[in-house]
Amino acid sequence: MSEMQVSPADMRSAAAAARSAAEGARGRGSSGHLATAASAIPGAQSAGFLAELGDGWDSDVEAWTDRVLAFAGDVEQASAVAESTDAAVDGLFGGLGGLLGGTAGP
Repeated sequence: MSEMQVSPADMRSAAAAARSAAEGARGRGSSGHLATAASAIPGAQSAGFLAELGDGWDSDVEAWTDRVLAFAGDVEQASAVAESTDAAVDGLFGGLGGLLGGTAGP
């Protein structure tokens, strides 16, 4: 049988770090800056692609942000499940220690 141990506190910390990174990235697109750069290069046909590149970058950053925020929510939910499972198991078996001569609970 395999064993898996989790630390709900570490999971919450990781979720908070992911959420912070996503919130820091949101709205920090480059389309405005690239459009400004493109306007500074009059007559260059390729300069028009800078604004297009910026729009694509903005969309990609927003999509990444959405995925990271969803991941952080999933990790927080898994942390809550792990904690409630631990509490339920402790409630079921925690008292056995006293009956068997040991100590009850963690």
